[in-house]
Amino acid sequence: MNRTFNFLILLAITAAALFFGACRKDKITEDETTTGPGPVILVEAGVTGLVTDESGAPVADADVYLGTKHGLTDANGFFQLEGVLNSALPIVRVEKAGFFPSLAGFSAKAGKNGRVKVALRAKSPAAQLNAVSGGTVSIPGGGKVVFAANGFVDASGQSYSGAVVVHATYLDPSQPNIGSLIPGGFLGRSAGGENQILTSFGMVHVLLETPGGQKLQINKPAEVTMPVPNDRLSKAPATIPLWYIDEATGYWKEEGSATLQGNQYVGSVTHFSWWNCDIGSGYIRLSGQIRLGSENPFVTLRVTQNNGLSATTTPDESGYFSGGVPANQTFLFEVLDECGNVVYSATLGPYSSETDIGIIVIPPSANNWITVQGSLENCDQQPVTNGFVSFRTNGNSSPYFPIPVDPATGTFSGAVVNCGGTEITLTAFDLDEHLSSDPVTLPVSPDVDFGTVPVCDNAILAGITMEFPNGTKKFIPITSAVLQQDSLGTDYFQFLAYEDQGGGNAVEYSVSFVNWTGNPNNPNWSMATHFTIAGSPTYYDMETNNIEALALGTQPGEQVILRLTNVILSEKPAGLHYINGVVTISAILQ
Repeated sequence: MNRTFNFLILLAITAAALFFGACRKDKITEDETTTGPGPVILVEAGVTGLVTDESGAPVADADVYLGTKHGLTDANGFFQLEGVLNSALPIVRVEKAGFFPSLAGFSAKAGKNGRVKVALRAKSPAAQLNAVSGGTVSIPGGGKVVFAANGFVDASGQSYSGAVVVHATYLDPSQPNIGSLIPGGFLGRSAGGENQILTSFGMVHVLLETPGGQKLQINKPAEVTMPVPNDRLSKAPATIPLWYIDEATGYWKEEGSATLQGNQYVGSVTHFSWWNCDIGSGYIRLSGQIRLGSENPFVTLRVTQNNGLSATTTPDESGYFSGGVPANQTFLFEVLDECGNVVYSATLGPYSSETDIGIIVIPPSANNWITVQGSLENCDQQPVTNGFVSFRTNGNSSPYFPIPVDPATGTFSGAVVNCGGTEITLTAFDLDEHLSSDPVTLPVSPDVDFGTVPVCDNAILAGITMEFPNGTKKFIPITSAVLQQDSLGTDYFQFLAYEDQGGGNAVEYSVSFVNWTGNPNNPNWSMATHFTIAGSPTYYDMETNNIEALALGTQPGEQVILRLTNVILSEKPAGLHYINGVVTISAILQ
C-alpha cells in the first residue's frame, strides 16, 4: 500500500492557517530557483490536518491537494499527504462541493509532518445575472461587485452570453479564527518585487460558474466594494494596495489599489479569486520550538503587532516553527492551547535579521494537560505499525488531533489539553488492516494509561459512494474487487457491489475501469457499468469522462480508490438525471 494515500483514515494533527507563512527544511531534493518571494527550495515533507466548517464540525470527503498529490478527508475530517514541497511556503489546497475552496500553509521540517487546520466557508445562496447585461451582486457579509455587460468568458477564453451564477463571500480579518480561514497565509510579493508581510483590512472571494457548474471568468474590469472592520477603520489609509492569491504558490500578489469611501474600500479588478486590501511591510524569519516537558502538544502560535492586528500559525509535530514576522518592531508572541487559553506570552523583538529563539517551554501548570499513553495490537495480537489514536473529552464537542503510533512498537504517547471534561475517550485505527477499535473511556487524570488496545472490532467498509448535487449520499458496499485481464491481455479493474432494497428488490453493480495508456502518470481512463437486478429496484447508471486514481494498488490486499467527477447519475427506471455528481469507489483488491 502506498502510505501517501492513507487519507481515508489517517494520522492527522490539527493546525491553524499560516501567519509565519514559510519554513526552511533540512533535506534539499532539487535545485534552487528564484520564482516567487525568495528562493524556492524543494524538500520532501508531509502534512497531516483537519478540515472543518466554520462551526468546527468535521468535513468528510473533502479533496486535499499537496503539490501533485491528492487525497480525501475521512469521516472525522482528517487527512495525511506526503510529497516534494516548496519549503518557502508549503501549502495544501482543499475543495468540497457546497463550500468555497481554500488554501492553507504550514510549517514542517524534513522528515516531519506539518500540522494544519482548514475551516471551509459554506457557499451562501448564489446570485444570478445575465452575462450580456451584467449587473450588481451584493456580497453576503458585506460589500458588492459591479459586473460589466458582455464581460464574461468560459474556461477556454471564449465569450460567454448565458446566465452567470455568482458565489461570493466577505471575510472579516478581525474575527478570532481568521488564521484557519484566510487562504495561504499573510505573505506576499509587492508590485515592485519586494517580499512583504501583510495586514488585511478586508477580503472577498468570488466564484463565477454557469448553471451547469462550469467555471467562468471576467474579461472586463469589475468594481469591488468591501467594508473595513470597525477595529481597523481608524488605521485605514485613503488608498490601499489590492492583492490576489496566487493559488499555485500560496502567496498574495499586489495588483491595483482601492480607495476608502466612508467605511468601505472600492477598487477595480481584472479577474476573480480571493482579493484582499492589505498594507505590506518588511519581515524577517523567526524560528524556534515549543515543548511541554518531553511532549509536543498541538498548540497555536499568535503574533500581535503594535497596531493590534494579529494572525496565527502552528508548529509541526516536533514543535518546530519558522516563518515571517514584522521586522524592526516589537510584537506580542503567544501560545494558545486547543481550548483557546493563552499558556505562554512574551514580548519579542525588534529583530532585523533571521533569528532562532530556541526552545520555549510551556509551564506544566499553565492548564489542565493530560498525558496519554498505551499501545495498539491487531487481530493477530501483533503491534499496529501504521495507525493512530483519536481523543475526545466530554468537555469538548470536537475531537482533539490524533497521535500516531510508533511504527516499530505500536505504542503511542502524547499530551492533550482538557477543556473541562471528566472523561477521556480513545478510538484507535489500524490503517493497514482498515479497522478501528471500539471506543475506550477512562476518567480524566494528569496521566492516563490506556494499556493495550485491540484494533479488531470495526471494519472500514469498501464501497461505492454516490454524492448527488444536493449533497445527499448513497453508499453501496463492494463485495468483490479484482484486477484481471481480458482476452487481448488488457488489464482492467472490476468491482461488484450489491444492494438489497427489501421486498425482493435488489441490484448488483458491475463497474469496470481500464487505463488505455497503461501509464498511471499519464492515464486515459474509461469505464463500463452493468447491472443484474431482481424485482424492481431503484439503481443508478454513471456517465463521466473525468476519472482520477487516488490510490492504485495492483496486488491482493492493496487499496484502489477511483474518484469520478462531473458524473451524470441516471436513476433507473424513473429516467431522472442528476448532473455534476461525484462518485468515489474504494476497495481492497482480492
